[in-house]
Amino acid sequence: MKDEKSRVPALEKGLDILEALAREQHGLSQKEVAERVGRSVSEVFRVLGELEKRGYIARDVDSGLYTLTLRLFELAHIHPPTRRLISVATGKMEVLANKIEASCHLTTRQQGKLMVVAQAQPDTLLMGWSVKVGAIFPYSHTFASARTIAAHQLPEHTSEIITEMTKGESRSSQRRLMQQLEAIREQGYEISNSTIAPGVTDVSCPILNHLGIAIAALTVPTVGALVSEDKRNATIVPMVRVAAQEISAAIGGQSHP
Repeated sequence: MKDEKSRVPALEKGLDILEALAREQHGLSQKEVAERVGRSVSEVFRVLGELEKRGYIARDVDSGLYTLTLRLFELAHIHPPTRRLISVATGKMEVLANKIEASCHLTTRQQGKLMVVAQAQPDTLLMGWSVKVGAIFPYSHTFASARTIAAHQLPEHTSEIITEMTKGESRSSQRRLMQQLEAIREQGYEISNSTIAPGVTDVSCPILNHLGIAIAALTVPTVGALVSEDKRNATIVPMVRVAAQEISAAIGGQSHP
């Protein structure tokens, strides 16, 4: 009963409409909008009008299709999303690093590359492996962070992503990557041997936005000589997953599967 009283139907309709239009590159008609959000045409009519009036959506005169404008983009850049992500993640990463006694780093995709935007180390780190902030890597399937981010994108973009990540490689490589991404998505995280640091095993979890799309990956490089497989699976993996979930929740994102 409490949940019903706290609901704001008009706001819910508006947000549902914005999210539906965000998924459609070519726009939707009024009838299609109503169908996507599970409302009647009359229910969405006034909301569409108000969103158009406020500049969040635009209606094409010829086709009658509604599309998103750049208004949300402009609002987002008043408070840059990457800056907010780093601000939210830093404290949680420091807590995680001290709990697991290993470094961790946060990677995002920037202009077709992977960039490390935040990093944390435990207070008493004597030995280990870490990646510095600002490091840039190719958006390639050879990196755990890249696969983790790629595995949690919209399904309709999977083929395009696989092609991008396997440029110049065989079809068998593409099929293998498809299987890897499906397994990561189903499991909710990635564990794999590092391709750039022998003896290091990466544990990587996605940071999800409100659509369930990965905007970053939280990764912990564990050194085999220092961390046993049992400790990694029983202790480190659950803690990394919890930290990633907390960061996702703090930026308004979805919980992990």
